Amino acid sequence: MTSQQVQTTMLSMLKDYGFATLVALACLYVGRQDVLLPLVKAHTAFLDKLATTQVDIAEAMQEQSRLLYALQPKMGQQSTKGEPAPNP
Repeated sequence: MTSQQVQTTMLSMLKDYGFATLVALACLYVGRQDVLLPLVKAHTAFLDKLATTQVDIAEAMQEQSRLLYALQPKMGQQSTKGEPAPNP
């Protein structure tokens, strides 16, 4: 596009839509480029990190549960050896 065509296009848009509308569209475009797109990228990175953290927490909870179940019979044997059984 030549500069003459760009100027003609801008003038026709200015006549059709008005100055305020063109300024608002320019502000929205700049806001999209400078604010919205980086914000979406940062939020996506945050959600990815959150998902990996949740997986790590779930694995740790499974390991803790497995260890508690492994220790449970040993705790029952220790309490019956040295102490009398409780009366119901």
